[in-house]
Amino acid sequence: MLNFFKKFFGKRRDAYMGPEHHDWRTMVPQNVSRLPGSDLGRRRVVRSRLPYALTFLFFVLLAVVLWFSIDEATPESKNALLRFNTDGFLNVGYVQKVLATNPQGTAREVRAIRADLEADNQVLSAQVARRADGSLDINLKERVAVARVALNAPTGGPLVIRLVSPEGLTFSGQNYPEQAIRNLPEILEFRFTGSGDQLNIDGLDIVGEFLLAARTQYPNHYKQWAAVSLRDCFGAQGSTPSSSLHVIIRPGTQPLDRPALNEIVFSTGDWRSELLLLSRLDLEGLLRKPAATAPAYVLKLSIQNRTSSQPIPEPRLVPVTTR
Repeated sequence: MLNFFKKFFGKRRDAYMGPEHHDWRTMVPQNVSRLPGSDLGRRRVVRSRLPYALTFLFFVLLAVVLWFSIDEATPESKNALLRFNTDGFLNVGYVQKVLATNPQGTAREVRAIRADLEADNQVLSAQVARRADGSLDINLKERVAVARVALNAPTGGPLVIRLVSPEGLTFSGQNYPEQAIRNLPEILEFRFTGSGDQLNIDGLDIVGEFLLAARTQYPNHYKQWAAVSLRDCFGAQGSTPSSSLHVIIRPGTQPLDRPALNEIVFSTGDWRSELLLLSRLDLEGLLRKPAATAPAYVLKLSIQNRTSSQPIPEPRLVPVTTR
């Protein structure tokens, strides 16, 4: 009942309350939201703030461009600090030696430093960056060695050892451990021209790719290989029927109570499928058959390598004959 009388006879909120209530804001509820409720209103708010966002992005982009410009081209002190990293065997001394070949040293443009580092066949790629304080960041990616090759020194001294990359390039193998070099298969009976990083060996691009596949996919076979002969590898004509790779097996890697496997012959045109075939062969069973009476055998994996006029199924074991 009391609420009823207050409703009809009490003071109304919109009635004139006296001089102290002249401000209209006290008479109208102030619950207006700063963010529009409709989609159109929100889009208008976004558009009104777009110039500020674009201005901010412009200055960010300008700062990035200036940073890279300084990073790429600004000459710095010859005594700039050096941060070095590699995935191989080269050390910071090698980098310092390359930098010292130019009077400007570390003050040169990073593009020139990168070109000098990548001029060495051992370096696959080099990333060179200069920080704001003038220091250099150098990261090297080195070529993988899958074989080694020995050549006579031009001056008649000891043999020069070069390592072979999967691309068929040779490099000096700086800082490689001696044992790691000895464990690599040796390339034999090859034809070559040039010397140093310009050494060109016929068929080396084929054997490099072949050895990389064997090393990564069939390591148990690869570690038993002592050498690869290129006497019958004809380089660019590697797909011809008579072109082949002769793999020599390491002594002491096989049981002594059965005939030895001295050599495996792959064709240069189909060595991928022949590697897969080798991994599936039961060599122990083949070499322990009663018919295997010779002291040593050669395993021929492709019919492309046959020398007989009559088709002979491959793979097959051929007794080793003395030359």
